[in-house]
Amino acid sequence: MFDREKKPQVEWRLIPQAAPSQELQQLAKKRNLHPVIVKLLAQRGLQDLARIEEFLEPRLADLPHPQEMGGMREAAALAGQAVLAGAPILIWGDYDVDGTTGTALFVSFFQELGIQATYIIPNRITHGYGLHIDLLRSLAPSKPEQKTLLITVDCGISASEEIIAAQKMGFQVIVTDHHEAPEGSSTADAIVNPKQSACTFPTEELAGVGVAFYLACGIRQHLREKGYFNEKRLEPDVRKLLDLVALGTIADMVPLGKVNRILVKEGMQRIEQQKRHGINAMLAVGGLLTSQKNLISAVSSEDIGFVLAPMINAAGRLADAGLAVQLLLSQNLDEAMPLAQKLLSLNNSRKKIGQDVYLRALILQNEKSAKSNCLILNGDFHHGVIGIVASRLVEAFHLPTIVFGQEKDLQGKVVFKGSGRSVPGVNLHAALEKCAETMIRYGGHAMAAGMSVSGELFDLFCARMNEEIGKQVQDGHPVATLTIDIEAEIDEIFFPGGGKQFGEQLQLLEPFGPGNRSPVFSARRARLVEVKPIGVDKTHLKVSFQCNGAVQKGVGFGLGSYLSDLSRDNNPAIAYSPMANRYRDILSWEVRVIAIQPQQAPEGQQEIISN
Repeated sequence: MFDREKKPQVEWRLIPQAAPSQELQQLAKKRNLHPVIVKLLAQRGLQDLARIEEFLEPRLADLPHPQEMGGMREAAALAGQAVLAGAPILIWGDYDVDGTTGTALFVSFFQELGIQATYIIPNRITHGYGLHIDLLRSLAPSKPEQKTLLITVDCGISASEEIIAAQKMGFQVIVTDHHEAPEGSSTADAIVNPKQSACTFPTEELAGVGVAFYLACGIRQHLREKGYFNEKRLEPDVRKLLDLVALGTIADMVPLGKVNRILVKEGMQRIEQQKRHGINAMLAVGGLLTSQKNLISAVSSEDIGFVLAPMINAAGRLADAGLAVQLLLSQNLDEAMPLAQKLLSLNNSRKKIGQDVYLRALILQNEKSAKSNCLILNGDFHHGVIGIVASRLVEAFHLPTIVFGQEKDLQGKVVFKGSGRSVPGVNLHAALEKCAETMIRYGGHAMAAGMSVSGELFDLFCARMNEEIGKQVQDGHPVATLTIDIEAEIDEIFFPGGGKQFGEQLQLLEPFGPGNRSPVFSARRARLVEVKPIGVDKTHLKVSFQCNGAVQKGVGFGLGSYLSDLSRDNNPAIAYSPMANRYRDILSWEVRVIAIQPQQAPEGQQEIISN
């Protein structure tokens, strides 16, 4: 059993170091690479010239062919027939960033083909995830023999009942998804999902928007073979869609292996070209552009994950996710800017609601039994933020966590709708499969899932989940760890002019995410010269370090509880990473303190706290 009364200590683990190869040293000299960048490349196994170049400069030409994906020929042929016949096409997307970007991708693609596809994004609160029969019925052809092509994005793989109903209504159904495929066959007319057991595509790790991109490529290939394109009807340039792929892929936290790295790297470069008005408007309201509307610095995966993606997500969490699709499809900045401002406002509201729910969840957590294998909480919580709150609770307690909001169904019975997040070593989806009979529906993957549970079976569900997760962690609580890439004192990176050089070269390793983590460094001799609590609730720290005879600024988000420790210790061990700070159109590099290990300070040492 896990003891929740004792918050787990975080263990710092240094990744084994590797000496740079001769080829890497020669490349480093040629490119004038920062010494720490060279260490990172060596440590990540990038030692020979071919692999280094493939990593630093991935090429679209190295992407696997669309026809390698299972179901592609059938799906592309079906969609191609709809285009040739001028049949109606309906895109059904999910309400998260992956789903909305994939929806916008398909609508943009069909527009380039001369087809005005329509789209629908179900409401997170009233309809929930995936296909919804009543909503399908309202969109069905007036006569079943008049077929409409329905293409799902980031959903549908588990919706057998809904697909059968849709087909009876007159829909032909193509499922594009990347979630785990359940046992048994689907009745969909075509399925494109690299997680299907029979699919031999080189990777299973595409995001939903990545699968959508591949289907667009497959449709283009099919139409090319059918002679659809000519001097007046040009082939769409699918590379223009990769900015959407980058947004959805990074937001969905899928592993950035070779294929995703190529797609996202190219997509980030497309974002920097500022060609899509909706994304450009978000860059502006997110503070990433100068007053002259130019980028202050290169776009990073962090900018996407923490600035752009939350704005898109906020639409589906608090309002209508269709707003996000509308923004991404905007034809000009005059149309895009008010929508971007709306999403920014929604995201600010989402933060406030999320903080309120988190604090209420903490109170409930304190009332729970101290020992359990997972943390399951329910309350009158806003459904739009329960996933975010679950993630924060996982960070706080290092336990698999499910947070439920509650509502009543049409018969007036209580239904709990939850969102779960897991920890490394615990497969949340596998545990849910073992408890399937206690739920109305569920779906997701190892690290994140959603589910609905009736009020009558809720206690049974909780007991069964605790039991199943316990079977996965029989050896005890998974150890909370912080992975350290390189031991490097602050002045090794932030020597005069070094911070700017390092920051620019760090961009070469982008995009960062699962499979290519953003590097974390540790300094054992950090020399603090100032610590100041900041933020409305004083939960953050402003810190400054002595660095090569100068002062290097930094910040520690969520580390306010260390204030008293640092008052007695001005030489703590810290885990940190460089952070881009854009202020008044100027880029500077600061120290983002990620974790602190205070050391015993000499008695009588001078305090360094500033109020």
